[in-house]
Amino acid sequence: MADLLWQKPGVAVDAKIQTFLAGDDVILDREFFLYDVAASKAHAQGLENIGILGNDERVGLQRELDVLA
Repeated sequence: MADLLWQKPGVAVDAKIQTFLAGDDVILDREFFLYDVAASKAHAQGLENIGILGNDERVGLQRELDVLA
């Protein structure tokens, strides 16, 4: 099983539980990842537009999302 984004170092994930909970979702998540990043960047922009995030917060979030992509 490939390492999972949320898996803690040194902690084993039971393969049967992972298969039951996610099945092939991990494979699909990898295909959608860049789209999720783009959507999150747009969401951050929208939150700035309505005053929930400040400009510095939005810029910081988008910069870190760019690192992930």
